[in-house]
Amino acid sequence: MREHPAPTQSHHLEFALAIQAYGSRVAVDAVAARADVLQAFGLAGDRQDDVLLYALLLLCTNRFKEARELLRQLGLAVPDKIGVICNVLAAVFKYFNAGLSIRELAEFGMEPMLAFHQATPRAPGLRRALLDMLLYFGAADDVEHILTQGGAEDFAAEAQELAHYRQRLAVGDRCRLSVVMLTWRRPALLRRTLEALQGALAETDVEIIVGVNDDLAETRAVVDAAGVDQVLFNPCNIGLELYKPLFDLAQGRYLIEIDDDVDQFPSGFDRQIISCLEERPDLGLVGHWPVSFLDTASGAKLPPAPSFHQRDSIAGLPFGYGPVAGVCAGFRRRDFLAVNGFSHAALTHVSGEEPQLIRKFAVQGRLSGVIFDQGLSVCQNG
Repeated sequence: MREHPAPTQSHHLEFALAIQAYGSRVAVDAVAARADVLQAFGLAGDRQDDVLLYALLLLCTNRFKEARELLRQLGLAVPDKIGVICNVLAAVFKYFNAGLSIRELAEFGMEPMLAFHQATPRAPGLRRALLDMLLYFGAADDVEHILTQGGAEDFAAEAQELAHYRQRLAVGDRCRLSVVMLTWRRPALLRRTLEALQGALAETDVEIIVGVNDDLAETRAVVDAAGVDQVLFNPCNIGLELYKPLFDLAQGRYLIEIDDDVDQFPSGFDRQIISCLEERPDLGLVGHWPVSFLDTASGAKLPPAPSFHQRDSIAGLPFGYGPVAGVCAGFRRRDFLAVNGFSHAALTHVSGEEPQLIRKFAVQGRLSGVIFDQGLSVCQNG
């Protein structure tokens, strides 16, 4: 077992939360809301900051185009504000989920930053913000271009990350399928899930990788008995952030993530996901939609969540384009590497791995969706 340290960066999530909190509180206590958001962004509260705060209010009411233009004009007029404005832009294109399509959200962040770069390329904080954005999307050649524009000694961390990223891109497949899962203090459910998994896999060239976010002896015993191929142990519980090193370990041609509370997998669920990805090169993330939820306390079967997907048929399976739950979802490893994985994003309960995958794949032109009616059942009250 290997251990992984706790994450040290929030990757702009704190700014996204500050914007949302400001929008919620300003009508109730405008003075306190203003003070809090100014502190979150490190602002003194001058006249130009009032313009920025108005742009934040526009964002909170989904008036993105007006907000973007206001931020763009402010940055061009007051270059000293560009660093703060870039924090706003990054928070929006990484974590906001309403009001614009994913491509439009990405453009929301990129277009003003590029305008700033053209007008005042040495504005404080601008190059670092551009490098962050480009590393987030996996634009390796653009990152290299920015780094060659002088002052590379100030961006040693970004240069090192770029080198590591290129190394990951060069690593070939070790097997056909990697199955990745996280667990936390649920050894009984973990045992149930691993048994169901091994009985349902159709592929034979498979590695199973488990991230353990607890220090329970019972969890260790379950993992040992299951014959898992790789285990990453993290006793302090860093939640979904553990997905980052887990997926770095995975070297299958296809990657499937599963939750640790599955009651029953569809027989051959892995081959179904892979068949959809093989038939449709434009698909990025493909999952199974649960047919039921098992109340482990009462033994009752509960109905699935309502679906509003756009229906289709792929690889002979009923399919729907739209949201994907990470309880059982897969993608190509090469696609994951092409968007630099989960780099420069925070994975938490408010920004999980599925929205980040959908967002990053969509910017590359890939769709996401789910397979229906195959028998996936998920436990509750575990």
